[in-house]
Amino acid sequence: MAAVLKKRALAEYSTQVLEQQPPVKKLKCLVKLSALTTGATLSLVNTISGRKTSNEIVQILLQILEQLQFQDSDISNILIKLSENFKLQSDSTVKILIFSVLSAIGSSDETSEDNVYKIVEEIFILMKEVKSQKIKTSGLKTLLALGKRMNHDMALHLKLTNYAKKTLGDYRPNITCESLEVIGELMPVKIPQDSLEIHSEMLKLIGSYTQHYNAKTRSNAFNTMVRLHDRGIRLNPAVYLDVCSVINDDNEMVREAALNVISVLGNYYPEERIKGSNGEEMARMSDEAFENICNFMTDISYRIRTQAAKLLGSFLSVSTNVLLKTLDQTLMSNLRRKRTSIERVWECLAKGTAMMSALSTKDTPQEMLDAQQVSLVSTGASGAYLHGLEDEFLEVRIATISSMCSLATRHSEFAVIAMEFLVDMFNDEIEEVRLIAIESLVKLSYASGLRDDQVEIILAVIEDSSSVVREGLHNIFASFELLNQEGLMMCTNRLIESLKKYPEDKKSIWNCMKNLGLRHPTLTLALVPELLAIHPMFETPEPNVEEPSYVSVLILVFNAASKCNSIISLLEDKTIKHYSYLRDIMPHLVPSLQLGGRLSISQVELRSTESDSPKSLELLESLINQVSAVKGSTKVKISLLETFYHNLIRLAQLDQSVNGTAELSALYMHSQLLLNKVLNNNNKTFYSNAVSTHQANNVRTNISQLLQNTLKMQYLFVGLSVQELASIKQFKLKVIALLLVYIVNATNQSARALSHYFLTQLEDTIKYISEHDLQLEAFTSVVFKELSQLEESKPGIVAKLLLPILQNSEPTPPPKPNTNIKMCKVVINRPQGGPDTTHKLSAGLILPIPLNAELYSLQTDSLSLLRLKIKYPDQQTHLIMPPRNHLRLVNLSNESYYLLDTNALISHRSEWSEACFVELSLAFDLTETEGALAHVLPPTQPCIVDLCKPVKLKVHPKPVRRGM
Repeated sequence: MAAVLKKRALAEYSTQVLEQQPPVKKLKCLVKLSALTTGATLSLVNTISGRKTSNEIVQILLQILEQLQFQDSDISNILIKLSENFKLQSDSTVKILIFSVLSAIGSSDETSEDNVYKIVEEIFILMKEVKSQKIKTSGLKTLLALGKRMNHDMALHLKLTNYAKKTLGDYRPNITCESLEVIGELMPVKIPQDSLEIHSEMLKLIGSYTQHYNAKTRSNAFNTMVRLHDRGIRLNPAVYLDVCSVINDDNEMVREAALNVISVLGNYYPEERIKGSNGEEMARMSDEAFENICNFMTDISYRIRTQAAKLLGSFLSVSTNVLLKTLDQTLMSNLRRKRTSIERVWECLAKGTAMMSALSTKDTPQEMLDAQQVSLVSTGASGAYLHGLEDEFLEVRIATISSMCSLATRHSEFAVIAMEFLVDMFNDEIEEVRLIAIESLVKLSYASGLRDDQVEIILAVIEDSSSVVREGLHNIFASFELLNQEGLMMCTNRLIESLKKYPEDKKSIWNCMKNLGLRHPTLTLALVPELLAIHPMFETPEPNVEEPSYVSVLILVFNAASKCNSIISLLEDKTIKHYSYLRDIMPHLVPSLQLGGRLSISQVELRSTESDSPKSLELLESLINQVSAVKGSTKVKISLLETFYHNLIRLAQLDQSVNGTAELSALYMHSQLLLNKVLNNNNKTFYSNAVSTHQANNVRTNISQLLQNTLKMQYLFVGLSVQELASIKQFKLKVIALLLVYIVNATNQSARALSHYFLTQLEDTIKYISEHDLQLEAFTSVVFKELSQLEESKPGIVAKLLLPILQNSEPTPPPKPNTNIKMCKVVINRPQGGPDTTHKLSAGLILPIPLNAELYSLQTDSLSLLRLKIKYPDQQTHLIMPPRNHLRLVNLSNESYYLLDTNALISHRSEWSEACFVELSLAFDLTETEGALAHVLPPTQPCIVDLCKPVKLKVHPKPVRRGM
């Protein structure tokens, strides 16, 4: 029986089956366009005539629109077929889609101009028989798209606008609106001199549609006028009165569009004299338009109020007297000067009218005025900005503040008054409004100084919970001049109190103190004894120079002393000693002072960072040159590398000017030492699996550290030159080659993805070096030469080839020093961490920990890599992407950095028996960019690059309390 089964199995396996291709079925489903040839569009168009239902034709047309594949020679046939089907079909959807296909074909770069003309002519023919509003509107949109495609052909544009002019007479609003849009976009600007009346006639025709019964048509007419004006067809200033007659339209869209027309006219013809709204006085058009827009600051729609506030900021040529009335709190009669009774009598005599009518309109005393007879309908510009600042919608308030700021920068008299109201906006309940007010006030620092009452209002909000607001207030004091000693002393004391409450504001407050000292040297001179607690008879205790508040006062005094030498004579010896210390550790905040013989260590005082930088750079260059010049065995080079590595670490700590390039050189040397340690191991643990677990773990850890160092050099340093980046890329190839050899020979993991990644990196590196005409290192050159001779690139073959090349490779010297290199660093200001405070939470719930950190030398491209790293005692690691709006760029006078202000969300599912430490830090997540390296060495995470040392928080999740 077994023999029979075996025989049947063999027969079964030896049977040959000939598969015949089934006949092609005539399916109604559509063929995927990606599988079609270049003439696929024509093929699909030919299949339309065989379809019976409109749904099938719609599917074909949609498929054509998804991906056009045609040649210019096919367009004639396509056009004929589509025209035939357009005439045969009665479904409006099919006809609209045919117009869309024609628009897509005509807008394509592959279509010649002659074929575009053919399409336009065919559309004209097809539109003759169209009566549907939707189809006709679609046809006009197609003509508009084709006209934009032929933006240089004025004759075609004139033809299209004449056609749109004819369709304007259609009673259906959608067709009228689309015709207006065609005219606005395609009306030729440059026409012969004898045909200029075409522009005026067209503008007059469009103006007539501002009285149309349909609100959308009226709005589009105004928008078309603005569009034509922007393109160069200038509106006639006489249009202004016509627009004003319809500006109080019931529809919101129409009012918004009319405001735009008034703004355009007022800004383009500022000096044009027109009749005012009372019809009696001649006024500048800029002033009249400004007043008309001011009336809409009390419109019922907040969108109109916002639009009006924005447009007011564009009137840079408005008269100052008109502008000042926008901040006037008294009721005005539309900004018109009230004529006296004598002037009215004289006017009556000049006109020949009766005297009695003039005398009957005598001035009435204010006490006898009837409140019911006073009209409050039109107040003009009076109090317009006050309405905007007190509006209930934040959009209106923000637009008003921005508008005031733009006008105040041009009118200094207006800026002085506007400062009063901008300071009042610091008490707004919305943070965004407060920030806009602060930024606007800083721009007005040229106009006037801050009075004591204004200083008090600003200082009342100096302890705002938002760090952005506090920093903005610091910028105000750094930008403005204070008028007296009381204001300066009050400002200094409150800033010091704020520093004690918010230590993370240290840099911003110190920068503010620096500018206060530079701007107020004379006022500071009188306050030096009070600021430094100098007693005329008794010696006071020496303050702690590490105290931030005392450092703030010293920064203020020393910067004032740089402008007023008399302050130096008032300083005590202990203050001079503190000056020498602060000058060394923060030279960007403490200026150089000429102290004469008062400083016993004058050598320290005269030394500056700038004079030390060349020496440090020379020392760094000499160290690297010595490494490059060393000849002999590899052991000698390694011993020298170790010595130079420690020297570079020390140099990076001493001099900040060469910190970046010294850190890079030190990291490069440390990676060379680590690589040599793995390669020259006597028991060959990196390419053999016959080793102990302890040895294997050591090799795994070293390789993981090598990968991290390589990624740090590539991603944490900014300002790298082409040569430095090429050196880092080639060293990265060495590390990946070592990792590939280790994975193939010492583990059971699959190395196919890693091998492909190595070959890709090799190709990219060779391409990068060849593009910049650089020289390959010995390792890269040999690897490229050997791999190019391989027929197969299997991981085992590649690893076998790389092993002897790695063993024979020699350490390469670090790149040459470059002072432009900066290393990305992070300083966490909050939380402080430590064992004193225990954060308690219920298990399974979330505990938000406020995090404030400063990120230096961070590139904009690296923001997407930033993660908040939370490591729990059970070795679980959570990576959280901080919201983008929690990061903001801080620009100080000497540096710029990113400030991260967010919450670290800590949670754990189970309760703990006792409190443990949770590590909180910031890191780069390179898992996506370096995907092949992410999971090759579990449980290590080489693609998670730490940016700072973690802060340890003591956390204790407790069991959840159950209800009764």
